[in-house]
Amino acid sequence: MLKQYLKQAWQLIKQNRFYTAVYIIGTGLAIAMVMVMAIVYHIRTANIAPEVNRDRMLIVSRATASKKGTEYNSNWGLSYETLKACYYTLETPEMIAAAVDGDNLIFGVGDFYTCLPGGKDLYKSFIQCTDANFWKIFRYDFIQGKPYTEEDFQSGMRQAVLSESLARRLFHSSEAVGRSFMLNDVEYRVSGVVKDVSPVMPHSYAELWVPFTSISSVADYAGEENIVGMFTAYLLYNKPEDIPLIEREIEQKRIAYNLGKKEWEYRTEWKYKTDKYSTILTYKRWVFRQLDFNTDFHRLIIRYGLIAFMFLLIPDVNLSGLTSSRMQEQIGELGIRKAFGATRSTLMGQVLTENFLLTFFGGIAGLLFSYLIVWRVKDTLLSRPYSVIDSGMDVSGGMLLNLPVFFYALGFCFVLNFISSYIPVRHAASRPIVDSIHDK
Repeated sequence: MLKQYLKQAWQLIKQNRFYTAVYIIGTGLAIAMVMVMAIVYHIRTANIAPEVNRDRMLIVSRATASKKGTEYNSNWGLSYETLKACYYTLETPEMIAAAVDGDNLIFGVGDFYTCLPGGKDLYKSFIQCTDANFWKIFRYDFIQGKPYTEEDFQSGMRQAVLSESLARRLFHSSEAVGRSFMLNDVEYRVSGVVKDVSPVMPHSYAELWVPFTSISSVADYAGEENIVGMFTAYLLYNKPEDIPLIEREIEQKRIAYNLGKKEWEYRTEWKYKTDKYSTILTYKRWVFRQLDFNTDFHRLIIRYGLIAFMFLLIPDVNLSGLTSSRMQEQIGELGIRKAFGATRSTLMGQVLTENFLLTFFGGIAGLLFSYLIVWRVKDTLLSRPYSVIDSGMDVSGGMLLNLPVFFYALGFCFVLNFISSYIPVRHAASRPIVDSIHDK
């Protein structure tokens, strides 16, 4: 019976091409808008190399120094002193790493330029300063060589990892391990070369990575009694139940750390109006915090969930009116079929199968259309807040592929379309035969 329904539905679709086109486009646009939101969310929060541990990572990218006896606060990243006192000595996390991203480096230190020793061609490079554990939390694809070691980091060795594109720019080849280059007039040696990372990856993107111990101005940059600085800490936990234990351990170290401060104290939350917000965030919370620093995480989830719901609901209401109008045109046909013995359930099954088939085609169109939208306006959709990088947001097929969300959106459209179609279809199929034929 289902096979027969599908054949009949296909014939009706071919006979009513305008209605078919409008229905597919309406459903496709609804799903496309939701899928664009879902794809952007997926790219920002899913485990995508090099950021393969997003689902079990805590990020501390913000530090608050509060002046004792006043309401004055200073907010920026962690200082190296705060990092060592409150984070590097934690015992609960599986691993702890720290880095200074290129935006903070530009703001705190200035631009960085690379060139060959004795060369005249300078290349402005987006760099990141890290420790050795950074390479264990973030998984890069090394083309050649390896990252600098813990011994290199502790010794402040001038070792560097280059992206493939920067290696080719400097040496005209990706075979660069062991070769030297100048970074702001200081000689560094290449320890490894990695495949290029998309700027979409906010914590792992750079063209060049060096130990932050090799640049004294980075480690020494601090304010408010050495509480705030440029560092971000990454804490890798084994299971969600570890998060309260980590927060409790950080709080104990924070209290002990503040005993040595005279005018300032380090806080792990910052205040906006009457609300307080934690600076220790899971990856997903960190992403939403970048969208709006002053709104609670759960409120943001509700806000964007309602937006997605409205994207699906409004077109569906219009499609319900379209279905009702079409049922009026088919009243006579349904009456004739009932006169020849067709039951109400048979008539309803055929029409609903047709709508489901149209919804499926609309879903496929919406999926393809969402990929086109993301690809065409990726720089706008995926730009990094508060970053100097606002273009070149390359996306791969793996980033775009988010089939579970597509099937959720398609299933939701099926449900809404069923609800919107059921009433007019049932009403049309329930009319007496004589009235239906007379209406014809």
